[in-house]
Amino acid sequence: MCSPPRSLYRLRTCLEQSFPPSDERYGYFNLPQVVYPADPDFSSARRTDYGNAQPAVVVMAETADDVRNAVTCAAEAGYRISPRGRGHSYQTLSNSNGYVVIDCSLLCKPEEFVFSHEEGDWILEGQKYIGTVYSGSGCTNAVMLAATAKEFAPEEGALFATGTCPSVGITGYLLGGGSGDVTPSTGWGSDDVLELRAVIWNGTNAEYITANKEENADFFWASLGGGGGLGVITDIKTAIVQSPEPLPHEDRRKFLYIQNLEFHYFGEESKREGLESFRRFLYEKTEESHKFGGGGFLHSESFRLNGIYLGSADEFIESFGKNGLLQDIPPVLGYHTIYRKMTSEADTLEDVCDGTGPCQDWPNFHGAIIEFESYGEAMLYKLCDQVAVVMGRTQTSGDWCKDLKISPDNCVSGKYDEHFSHKLPICEKRGVLDAFLEAAYDPESFFNHGGPPEWWLDLAIKDGRVPYKDTDDLPTSLGGLLIPDVDVDTLIKISDVGTGINHFQHGAPMQFSSDYNAVAHRDTAILIEFLRGEEQRNKLLEIISEHYDDGELGFQGYYNYMNPVGNPNWRKYYFGDKYERLSETKLFGNVQQVEPAIPKKKKTAEKGDFDRVDSVYMRGVQG
Repeated sequence: MCSPPRSLYRLRTCLEQSFPPSDERYGYFNLPQVVYPADPDFSSARRTDYGNAQPAVVVMAETADDVRNAVTCAAEAGYRISPRGRGHSYQTLSNSNGYVVIDCSLLCKPEEFVFSHEEGDWILEGQKYIGTVYSGSGCTNAVMLAATAKEFAPEEGALFATGTCPSVGITGYLLGGGSGDVTPSTGWGSDDVLELRAVIWNGTNAEYITANKEENADFFWASLGGGGGLGVITDIKTAIVQSPEPLPHEDRRKFLYIQNLEFHYFGEESKREGLESFRRFLYEKTEESHKFGGGGFLHSESFRLNGIYLGSADEFIESFGKNGLLQDIPPVLGYHTIYRKMTSEADTLEDVCDGTGPCQDWPNFHGAIIEFESYGEAMLYKLCDQVAVVMGRTQTSGDWCKDLKISPDNCVSGKYDEHFSHKLPICEKRGVLDAFLEAAYDPESFFNHGGPPEWWLDLAIKDGRVPYKDTDDLPTSLGGLLIPDVDVDTLIKISDVGTGINHFQHGAPMQFSSDYNAVAHRDTAILIEFLRGEEQRNKLLEIISEHYDDGELGFQGYYNYMNPVGNPNWRKYYFGDKYERLSETKLFGNVQQVEPAIPKKKKTAEKGDFDRVDSVYMRGVQG
C-alpha cells in the first residue's frame, strides 16, 4: 500500500476543520486539543515517561469520533500514527518522530463504564468469571482497580488483572501481554480481554470495527500479546475473574499482602533446598501456587517474595509451610513473624503478632503478612506501601495528604533522602485507603499520571543527580527476560549474581492453549528486568543462555519490556512461534529497538483485510 506524499498543509487544514481552535483546555496538563511543535504547550503535550521523540502534532481525543477524525487527517496527509494511552512505553512507542500522536487518555470515563454481572467458567478447575466491564482505552491500572472495587461487593472476590504501577495505561499493558499480582490466577491480561473496539484505516477511510473471537478474529488474536499496531483501540471488554473460594470453615474470602517474606540460606544445602522448593512451587504445585502472585528478589544469601495471596493467613501458612517456603528461624537470630489484619469494622490495621515474639503456632519466619477482607483494599495498601516512596511513579507534590485531600494527621513527615523532605501517607488507616480509592478512580488525579514530577526534577538537577530537565530524556531499561523452568543449579547461579523478579506467570497463564492469542511464551513463570547495570545483565544472559539448546537464540521476552541490547533474535524473543502468523496480519518494522522485517505475504488493501493496517499507518503498542 502506498501512502500519499506527506503534506503538513493538508494535515493542519484537516485538523482545523475537525478540531476548530478554541480556548478549551484538556487533561491533567491543561492542554489545547491539538498541539504543534511551535506551540508553547508542546513540551507538555509530547511528554511521556520514556523517549524524546518530536511528533508532528499531538491530538487529544475525547471521543471515538475524535480518534476517527485524527486517523483520517493523518492518513490523507501522508502521516503515520502513534496511538498513546498513558505514555509509559519502555519501547518509546507512545511518541514517534514526525508522527501524529493520538492521545487516548481522555477516553477514560469511569462513569460510562458498562459492567455486567454475567458468570461463566474460567481457565482453572472450578474457577469462574463473575462479570465483564467495557472501559475506555485511556484508563490506567489504578482506574480499573478502583472501578471494579466500587462495582462488586468485597465478598464477591472480583479480580481485574492489572499491573502494579498505578499510572500505566491498560491498553499498552493488555496488548503487550499484561502481567501483575493476580496473573497466576486470572491469566495474562491479554487472556482476560473478550472484545475490542478500534478505529482502523482501510486504505480509503477510517472505520470503526469490533473485534472478538468471531468477528474480525485475526485482528483480535494478533492484538492480544502481539503488541498492537493494527489500529487505535477505543474500548476494551474484559472479564472480571473471581478469587478462589474460602476454606470451608471460613465465612468469607480473605486477601493477603505478603511483605518481604525472606528465605535465608543457612549454608549451601539450605540454598539448594530453598530454591528447589521455590522452583517446584511455581512449576509443579500450580493448584496451590496460583493463589500467590507478585514479585521478589533472588540474592546470594536469600530469596524474598512480595505480593498478593488470594486466601486467608491460615491458608497461606499451610500452603507455604508444606511446600518448604517458610522457615522456622530461632528467635535468637532476631527474626520474628509479623501478622496484621484489617476487618470490615476496624478503622486501622490490628497487630495480631507484632514481631516481638512467636505468632500463634506458626513457624517463626522472616516477613509480614497483612490480611484484608477485600482485594481492592489489599492492592491499595500495597500501592500505598510501595508507590508512595517512589517519586517516579506519580505526580505527587511530596505532600500526600494534600494530594489525597485528607487531613495532615494522616501523614508522617520524613526525608525522602538528604535533599528534601516529604509527607508520606499512613497506610494503616482505613481513611487513607479510602482516599487512595478515590484518587485511583479519578483518571485525571495525580495518582494516574506517571512521574517524576517537575519539582522533583528541579531539585534533582540542582544537586546534580539528574543531568537533564526534560523527563522525555529519561532512559529506558536495559531489557528483561522471561525465565522458564530451569534446574536448581541455574537458579543458584542466578541468585549468586542477583536479580529482581518483577512478576510471576505460573498457574493460569500456563493453562491457556498455546494458540489462544498472540502471547508467545506460556512455559515461563518468572519475569525479570535488568536494573543493576550492564555487568549484571550480561552475567544473567550468559547463565540463562546455557538452558537453551540454541543458546542466546532461545531467549524469551515480554513485549512490554526492552529486548536486551545485542540480542538479534527479536522475532523469537518477543513472538516465539507466533511470528509467522503475526507477519501475515501486521507489518513489522519502524520500531526503534528491533530491526525491520519483511513479511512473507502482502495483500491488496481491501475493506476488512487486516494485512494492510499495521505499521503502514499505525504504531504499537498504544502505551
